[in-house]
Amino acid sequence: MTAIVREHLEAVTSDGTDRITDDPLLAYSQGRLARNEAIRLLGLRDYAELLVALGDADLPLPQPPTHDVENQAVTFAKLWKQS
Repeated sequence: MTAIVREHLEAVTSDGTDRITDDPLLAYSQGRLARNEAIRLLGLRDYAELLVALGDADLPLPQPPTHDVENQAVTFAKLWKQS
């Protein structure tokens, strides 16, 4: 949902150039483009090829949003206490 809202806001405030299609690999690395969409736009076969392309371009993997990491940490702590 966040990606949809972000894409809409970027489209509304855009200066006319489409930065995602200009460089989908960079957009994926920055978390602005979904994995499957990056694979499609780059003409890659699968996620493994996307990882290779990121490495070749010396770009990092996209990081999950902070709230996702926090939720995972809370879930882990709960499971740890239960065991």
